[in-house]
Amino acid sequence: MLSSEGELTNSTVNREHVLTATQSKWEQEGEREEIFQLMDSFLSFEACLYHQILPFGLKDNKLLLGMVHPQDAEALDYVSRIASYMNCTLIIEAIAADAHRRILSAYLNHKNISQLDAQQGDREITVTVVDRFIGSDDTYSESQHLPTFTPPDTEINEHFQQPIDLPLPNPNHPPQISSFLTSGNTGQQRDTSESPPVENLPILPVEIPELFSPVEVLATLPPKRLLEELLGRILTGGIGRLYLERQPYEGRILWSDNGVLQSVLDKVPLSVFQGVLNELKRFASLPISKVAEPKQVEKECLYQKTRLLLRLRVMPGIYGEEATLQVLRGAALKFYQQQQLKRLSRDALGISQQLSFKLHELQERLFLNRGLDCEQLEALVTLNQLVKSLDQQLKKLTLDSERSTNSKS
Repeated sequence: MLSSEGELTNSTVNREHVLTATQSKWEQEGEREEIFQLMDSFLSFEACLYHQILPFGLKDNKLLLGMVHPQDAEALDYVSRIASYMNCTLIIEAIAADAHRRILSAYLNHKNISQLDAQQGDREITVTVVDRFIGSDDTYSESQHLPTFTPPDTEINEHFQQPIDLPLPNPNHPPQISSFLTSGNTGQQRDTSESPPVENLPILPVEIPELFSPVEVLATLPPKRLLEELLGRILTGGIGRLYLERQPYEGRILWSDNGVLQSVLDKVPLSVFQGVLNELKRFASLPISKVAEPKQVEKECLYQKTRLLLRLRVMPGIYGEEATLQVLRGAALKFYQQQQLKRLSRDALGISQQLSFKLHELQERLFLNRGLDCEQLEALVTLNQLVKSLDQQLKKLTLDSERSTNSKS
């Protein structure tokens, strides 16, 4: 079982690693159906893609989780936060990377075939199988881009359809997080959402074309123009995502809206691909030089009087640099910020408690040395009072942030 905070603990989470030699059983049609259902209701495609995980089965409040990297603490934390609402126990099973990739490819084919059936031939959908991908965190199958999750008293069944949106940890290296605010007109702009006044937020400094070029000609556009076209496609919808995947001799660019794959640019010349990636770096004020480790940059801004959070992540891949860009807005943005506040409050409280412990340890050693004068004693008393007050205020902040999160969930 997991704690109410979704933290992994030795007493509540079973981290049994089942190193199986029968990976192929999960690729059988019968087994895949259950995986697909859990991906639709519990762990989204993009979360599975990013963290390299798969929900193999859910029975008796036990979730069998396939992981390419079973020791990935960030991925385990991500799943545990969701499973905590379900009162589930995690059982970890290792899975080969190629098997993970094939199952995700089969899921994409399955989803696109389902969409074709539902649309009754109204429009053609091109099915592109994902061979290898870069990361993202979550999808939204609902038409409203709400980052909701199922409360503890909801049963896991066919009616459980809403995933949870949480931050994007890196499976191998914790990304370097920074914030960037590009200067722009910060006049009398107001957010149309329920957020506080946002006069100080910059206007998104991107020229979005009024009319989009056909998808067939996008790869022929100059990198800067191509990036504008791509940004326009992910900014006009709900939860937009843009993926830049580098292959040995060409690139691939994909974008999705509310978790639904919209289109794919295959066989993008590497010069164009790298040009678009460089334009993204300039947009985020990142150095053009090749990154040695993943870097994540966040930018909050206004676009058409709507508050947005852009989350760019650039990382080294097998064949070179790759990138993903996520757009959060509305309730999704609020929920993400609440989760960030909750995490920071817990971290600050932990640091405060560690400081208090070290202060008491210092006090004991000074008393043992019998060299404590009046000024030192007064300093210790003052420090103890400050740390105690700091601890109380941080606990209040942590409690308030948890109440705020729970009341809006």
